[in-house]
Amino acid sequence: MSSFVLHRRRFLYLSAAACLATVAAGCDRPPTSPTTRLDPATLTWDEVVELARGTTVNWAMWGGSDVINRFADGWVAQQLQQQYEITLNRVPINDTVEAVNKVIGEVQAGLTSGGSIDLIWINGENFRTLRQGDLLFGPFTQVLPALDSYDPDDPLITTDFGLPVEGYESPYTGSLYVMAADTARVTTQPQNFEELLDWAIANPGRFTYVAPPAFDGSRFLLTALYGLTGGYEQYAGNEFDEALWEQNSSLVADYLSELAPHLWRGGQTYPPTQNRLLELFANGEIWMMSAFTPNIAEGITTGQLPSTTEAFALPGSSLNDPSFTAIPTNASNPAAAMVLANLLSSPEGQLEKFKPEVWGSPPLVDRDRLSPDLKTQFDQVEADYGLPLQALTEDTVPVVNAEYTTRLEQLWETQVAG
Repeated sequence: MSSFVLHRRRFLYLSAAACLATVAAGCDRPPTSPTTRLDPATLTWDEVVELARGTTVNWAMWGGSDVINRFADGWVAQQLQQQYEITLNRVPINDTVEAVNKVIGEVQAGLTSGGSIDLIWINGENFRTLRQGDLLFGPFTQVLPALDSYDPDDPLITTDFGLPVEGYESPYTGSLYVMAADTARVTTQPQNFEELLDWAIANPGRFTYVAPPAFDGSRFLLTALYGLTGGYEQYAGNEFDEALWEQNSSLVADYLSELAPHLWRGGQTYPPTQNRLLELFANGEIWMMSAFTPNIAEGITTGQLPSTTEAFALPGSSLNDPSFTAIPTNASNPAAAMVLANLLSSPEGQLEKFKPEVWGSPPLVDRDRLSPDLKTQFDQVEADYGLPLQALTEDTVPVVNAEYTTRLEQLWETQVAG
């Protein structure tokens, strides 16, 4: 879900969109496909588990993090096998859009059942592409017992980039996209983008961000859009506002162009991945960065980042950016995909990945709905987390319609990097 090669995501996304038009126009799912026969509206959870028991589930997920891969291949795979006799086949991808293309290509070729992917780690424009193309299985989350641990009115789990989830995605990861500074070198933390520019001018070369359209870099662009144009509320909702974009986009382009000469290496190059960004911060080449909280927490816990590292939000601009899992319409094994989605959403799964030494991904569960013992365990992990999650969360805002991110990436490539 995170960093990848510049331009690859753009090519893949455009090819997905092109294929989607063909799929929407000409591909119908036959009534005999296993996916349509398995109707989650008519199944109990026990029936789903029995259908899944003893099978293999193919999970397509970004494979660029050793930490996340260990969580999947270790705890997740073990729980699936021990509890359900299900074998996990992790399908590593460089970007989620590869899985989207795979589903679109298979359905376009007539493979409307027996597809190669059962579950996708997904959010944002990729969810929108599959949802609008009627290429997702469901709704299915009403069957999952894990969803009893969530607030059904929480917009973080009921919408994805402004698009209602409507039971086609199950909550998976919480993640805040915030700022981090080495307080041994940074005495005053900027609270908005104007102050960030002033700081960069006063400390040339000591700040940078990941090159868009890498996932992390695109998030920086979105925070800039919010922070420079009056907040996220005006962009909320299902529809992209072309007139609003035309009115505000030049403010972002002008700011990023003014910021560029004061970045690391004078803005002539940008870190291609968040791992590279973290390396620059760890060795003192940069003193401030934008990053996701799991990366910051893990870096502090493992000693990769200085002990003087402190996370902070740009109020009203930094992002609360959860992600989900979804089942393709042509999945070979939707029952096992539901079991896996449930495990990842479960309080136990959320607790395990929350541990900084495991991953550090914040939970999405509503702790008031948990047993006293589980609530205590979550509270203990947060006490050891190393970041003020509650304060950071209060200063973050939602991610809106995915089209704004796509336009920002295009703007950056043509008017800033180009």
